[in-house]
Amino acid sequence: GGIVPKSECYKTGEILGMGRSDVDEALKYFDKVGLLLHYPDDVPDLVFTKMDSLISRLSRLITASFITPGRCVTAPYKRLREKGLFKKSFLRTIFEDHYESGEELSDDNFLKILECLKISVHVGDGDYFLPSALSLEPPVDDSPLPMSCVPLVYSWDEQILPHGFFLTLVVE
Repeated sequence: GGIVPKSECYKTGEILGMGRSDVDEALKYFDKVGLLLHYPDDVPDLVFTKMDSLISRLSRLITASFITPGRCVTAPYKRLREKGLFKKSFLRTIFEDHYESGEELSDDNFLKILECLKISVHVGDGDYFLPSALSLEPPVDDSPLPMSCVPLVYSWDEQILPHGFFLTLVVE
């Protein structure tokens, strides 16, 4: 499904007459030119040949923050929406079908990738902060949010900022 254990890359390299260092160099090159993703410092044992799984998971995590509050919205969804915070256990709720499909990407590795890409950050006590999950608008006056939870407003001179750069600064 687009996630290959690095050991499989070494086996393929061996068949092609390549040593481990040759395979490592090839992975660096293919990562640089955008043909695959490999994070040797953060998730050294996995190589991503298709981004579908990562994009699907990230999309689902961010989308979870846009679920309209109501009777069926549980506390973890509200917490993500209102504070931008979630726990690793929340991933089990929103990625249930990924586990059933036997996908290779563990929650720990997914979280490491989010941190590596400056999308999320571990803030202690088992919590992860995902700034992109916060509302783009400040709460209205009758909002039930305490003032300490005012969402980030991404604007500059009344123009919306591109999320990537601003959120990277927040995570950094």
